[in-house]
Amino acid sequence: MKFGMLGPLEVWDGDERLNLGGPQQRALLAVLLVNANSVVSADRLIDHLWGERPPDSARRLLKGCIAGLRKALRVGRTDRLLTHPPGYLLEVLPGERDLDRFDDLVETAGRLPDDPRVQAAALREALSCWRGPALDGLGPEACRAEAARLDERRLSVLEQRVDLDLRLGRYPELVAELQALVRQHPLRERLWAQLMLALHGANRQSDALAVYRRIRRSLVEQLGVEPSATLRQAHRVVLAGTPEAAARTTARAEVPSVPAQLPAVAAGFTGRDAELAELTHLLTASRSAVPILAVLGAPGVGKTALALRWAHTVRDRFPDGQLYVNLRGYDPGPPPAPAAVLAGILAGLGVAVPDHAVDVDERAARFRTAVSGRRLLVVLDNAATVEQIRPLLPGTPSCAVVVTSRNTLPGLVALHGAHRLGLGPLPAEDAKTLLRTLIGERADAEPLAAAALVEHCGRLPLALRVAAEHVAGRPGEDLAVLAGELHDHRLEVLEAGGDPRAGVRAAFSWSARRLPPEASRVFRLAARLPSLDAETVAAVLGGGVCAARRVLELLAAEHLLAPAAAGRYVLSGLLRIYAASLDEPFRPAAHHPPTRLLQGEAPGADAGSPHPRRNHDRDSRSVPA
Repeated sequence: MKFGMLGPLEVWDGDERLNLGGPQQRALLAVLLVNANSVVSADRLIDHLWGERPPDSARRLLKGCIAGLRKALRVGRTDRLLTHPPGYLLEVLPGERDLDRFDDLVETAGRLPDDPRVQAAALREALSCWRGPALDGLGPEACRAEAARLDERRLSVLEQRVDLDLRLGRYPELVAELQALVRQHPLRERLWAQLMLALHGANRQSDALAVYRRIRRSLVEQLGVEPSATLRQAHRVVLAGTPEAAARTTARAEVPSVPAQLPAVAAGFTGRDAELAELTHLLTASRSAVPILAVLGAPGVGKTALALRWAHTVRDRFPDGQLYVNLRGYDPGPPPAPAAVLAGILAGLGVAVPDHAVDVDERAARFRTAVSGRRLLVVLDNAATVEQIRPLLPGTPSCAVVVTSRNTLPGLVALHGAHRLGLGPLPAEDAKTLLRTLIGERADAEPLAAAALVEHCGRLPLALRVAAEHVAGRPGEDLAVLAGELHDHRLEVLEAGGDPRAGVRAAFSWSARRLPPEASRVFRLAARLPSLDAETVAAVLGGGVCAARRVLELLAAEHLLAPAAAGRYVLSGLLRIYAASLDEPFRPAAHHPPTRLLQGEAPGADAGSPHPRRNHDRDSRSVPA
């Protein structure tokens, strides 16, 4: 059986083309082909076929489509199209998809000796696999997103083949081909540069210069940017070189750098299977031009570890490289400026940035040009604001972006279509497994003490790792003794030797010190009360209910409070203990007497939660009063 994706969807059984049925059945097959040999859940398939508002009968209709597709493919329930809870799997053998043959031929061309004639012939054969736009005519967004990625891949290979033909001096035939291509892709600078070199090689220098003026005017008027280094180099060749220089310029062209910048995954990474699967689902189902996945949660919850674990898992989907940037939004010291971050990214891509190109918009445009058509994964870690992220977003759907942040980043969702994945503490069993992985048999020898230690750490991966280091440093001591110390002095035990990036108190402090004064006061107030609402905050602070609600929403957006039922917010676990430990105790506004809730002792979040007290630690001094 042969599956055609590089053009209108087709399936051939020997010499016979199969009738695949109506639009929904064809779309279903396309989604299964894109995810060949992987299980696609019924919920994802329903989302792909019917969007955000599926009919009540969607699950029944999906089963009907599956049955119809099995009939069209002439397969049974145990052959090819398998029911595999929680969904379905389409078995595809190596080489059965035209996409697989295309990829194999491109890979073979890359392994050939440096002979442009042989390499060009191999790429020409690969491009002959295409019968038109990928998955042409299919409506679901998932199909369109995959089609856009595949079409970018085809265009990139086509540009490689044109470079080889320029080296072979095939100028006249290239001029006609490239003139048609730039009409189809009017802002793709590499094609315009190739057209200039082909015209120059055909002794049409004035036409080549006219092409440069035309594309420069389009870039300035439509994007507000100057031509890229590739276009400027072609312009210099046309101005100063002989026709033979076109071939030499292409021969000297550097192969784009393939960055592999992902840091190692944290040792002993445990659990998060559902979250990893959800990230993969969001990548496939993204309806934005560039898939943007935002992993969000409180300090110490394991956002970076999850993002890196997933990035390593899917790195094969991004053969043109993986970029990693720590934006240091919640680190000691100021975060790097976006222009400086872009300079580092461009260096990783092998793109030289002239000294005069210091404007962030110019560097962002160069970055988008450099990654256009490439399959790149960009990991933006530890972001505090959307302003840090926006200049670093690619402009092509072949790339994907993963962001981690303690903030909910509403602007990234509203304006750029980002998908949120909220991360909470580890489930109890996963937290116990992580501790067992870190400290070994001691966890099994004292299971009750190990369980207590897990709960004293709030099931936060960061706290568990620091506690495990504490356990490892005292090999002869009972785990119960250490768990007792952790119960009584949690933040002190979880200091990690004063490391500002590893201690739990320090991790919390970088969120707390970013708060404006009113929000900081409410954060400390939350440590004294079982829950908060806008009316209570307004009464204590001496302001309006709307202003109080905004303060509560800000704290929730920073994952320092958790929304509860009926407009109330709660502070729990280690964050409650941290808020209670801050230097300056909460004082109500002078013109508002203390509420009854503040006149007595506040309930703790859990066993061992301290009452508010004066605690002279270095992190709390910088938190605004």
